[in-house]
Amino acid sequence: MTTATTTRETAQGPASTRERDGGTAGSSGFSIGLVLLGGVYLILSPWVIQFTGTFGMAATNMISGIVLALFAAGCARSAGLRAVAWVIPVLGAWVIASPWVISRGRGLVPLDYPGMQELNTATWLSNVIAGAIVLVAGIALALSTRRHPAHR
Repeated sequence: MTTATTTRETAQGPASTRERDGGTAGSSGFSIGLVLLGGVYLILSPWVIQFTGTFGMAATNMISGIVLALFAAGCARSAGLRAVAWVIPVLGAWVIASPWVISRGRGLVPLDYPGMQELNTATWLSNVIAGAIVLVAGIALALSTRRHPAHR
């Protein structure tokens, strides 16, 4: 009987240590993976969707993708960084809204030049789908972080 108890405690020991040290277990690891994939896709999207002629969209997707990939890598590595996981859904919402903001808004410094291509449907759909995935994964990560805060 003590052997079964010891085996059970041994089986639970490393998992609880991993969760206490901030390892990515369960849904938070899946969410981090989705955010990382979304970030990498956004970095590559100007060439995948072929909208490299629209500087504003290419720049915002690449910058957003780099920030998302760095956040995902940081959240996977350090449980302390998960305290600011609320930034990920905000970036997801920006990725969704950016085609409308970039193509419609002229702002103080226009990000277009004469003869610039219009955004095509693939660009709009690409950003909305990638942004929605990042938004949902970011909300899930922020909620799981709130439920299971890191122990220091």
